[in-house]
Amino acid sequence: MIQLTTPRGVPVSVPENLTEDVSPRFRAWNWRAAKEYYEENGYVVFGRLIAPELCDSIRHLWDREVKPFTGYMYRQASSGRAEKHLKNENGWVMNPILNLQSVDPTKFPAFRKYATEKILVNDRLRDALTGLLGSPPKIVQSMYFEGNSETWEHQDSYYLDSETVGEMCGVWLAVEDIAATAGRFFICPKSHLIRLNDHSLTNNIAESHEAYISSIVDEMKRRELEIRAPALRKGDVLFFNALTIHGSLKSQDQRHARSSITAHAIPSSKNLLQFQSRILKAKADRLNGTALLRPKDLASFKNRAVLFVESHFPSQFYWLKKKAIVHVMKRKSRDGSSTKSRSRPSKPPTTRAA
Repeated sequence: MIQLTTPRGVPVSVPENLTEDVSPRFRAWNWRAAKEYYEENGYVVFGRLIAPELCDSIRHLWDREVKPFTGYMYRQASSGRAEKHLKNENGWVMNPILNLQSVDPTKFPAFRKYATEKILVNDRLRDALTGLLGSPPKIVQSMYFEGNSETWEHQDSYYLDSETVGEMCGVWLAVEDIAATAGRFFICPKSHLIRLNDHSLTNNIAESHEAYISSIVDEMKRRELEIRAPALRKGDVLFFNALTIHGSLKSQDQRHARSSITAHAIPSSKNLLQFQSRILKAKADRLNGTALLRPKDLASFKNRAVLFVESHFPSQFYWLKKKAIVHVMKRKSRDGSSTKSRSRPSKPPTTRAA
């Protein structure tokens, strides 16, 4: 074990290998036992769910098509903003891209097709998600990480979820063996049972995002929550509940990247909930038994035009976007509509945090 900290300084013991790791591994055929563990702990690890050769192929396409690109792409770490690659001294892209299934097919044709058909709608991933969700999945978002940028402590439900709050399932696929010091993904087991404050005017992403993050860290410390950073090998997949507190550790390693793909899935019959305030009823493609949303699909000329405006007039565009988010929060507060009034799954039970 090595001793590290989360992005906001909470200590965590990180296993260097599978022998030291307390998280059990499940096989694809053992999904009933995996679901029981998932419902109890808020996460579960499937060993070698995705074939290692598929991981090697998507990394090759990343290196060939995406990494040399010098234009703007939508990014995960900056709330979906359009940015150019930010590379570190090793040449790793440090600002992960958003929605592999929506990247421009004229610029990244092989990467987009392979990521969609071989990873996001992969048979084994679909079957695992179907078992955990109790329904065929709808992929609503995806991301690709190369460099080991840290991610603050959070619950995904604050940003997006199923319209039945707490129903969404996150997917974290190791595209290479993830070294203990390379910025591992971490989770707090059973934290999906804790009911934290809803997204509101006092902690909204546009004006008070840091207040939200601080509230999560304070709760982790107050409850002395356990933190686990599983030792994931190439092809391993960690699934986690939308209400499970998680993030990624700060890297201590200049030798190893953290190539990985993250996705989020909800039952195919449900709609996406954004900022716990707005239900998005978007048309989904259906591929290999999986529904697939393509947010800001750059196969569309209209969306390419929007990207041009975002990248060339960012100050004006993101000022308007910030105002729109605050407007939604004010309307939610005025109408008294909150996630308290939305349906929630019967499991897990919840308790309101102090």
